[in-house]
Amino acid sequence: MKNIIIIALLAVFFFLIGASIAAVVNMSEEGLKEQSLQTLQDSEGRDNHHAVGMNIIEEPVEGVRNDAESLETIIQSNEVTVINFFASWCDPCRRETPELNAFHESNQERPVGIVGINVDDRADNRDAFLEEFEVAYPVFEFADESGSIEEYNIHLMPTTFFVNSEGEIIRAYVGEVEQNLINNYINYVKEAS
Repeated sequence: MKNIIIIALLAVFFFLIGASIAAVVNMSEEGLKEQSLQTLQDSEGRDNHHAVGMNIIEEPVEGVRNDAESLETIIQSNEVTVINFFASWCDPCRRETPELNAFHESNQERPVGIVGINVDDRADNRDAFLEEFEVAYPVFEFADESGSIEEYNIHLMPTTFFVNSEGEIIRAYVGEVEQNLINNYINYVKEAS
């Protein structure tokens, strides 16, 4: 009798585990995107990065790579511009750069842009990094790096700003990004604008 109860309890336990796994597997990709966007919308007003609400459109920058257009022109010509702050010595920056390149390549027909701003780096290390990853999007550096880093509170690498067409920083993300996260934040900025 004791063995039958144990077997019955194990059967129920494994059934519940199987049902849970099936529920997770069946969650559609669209459902996950909606859930991510809803999470971003629910956190509105709680983004406590110092730079949110500031305007970056007229920040003096110097071109480093793929800089045929100015930062101001890039921002004004897109609904949303993703500005990624990186350094060659930053391991998460190294991991996310192929994602940023892929995002740039696959979104050239959309009104979104991506820009890199190199900070806290030596020019030779920066250039080697850009060559290694064959960075295809525009890359700049601040004209007054120490002043701009303090003004926008960019002390952790990588940091990514999501900027509307007027240059206002709508959201900021500290940490490594990937394409789905970028798209979710872009959708949030479009909804907020």
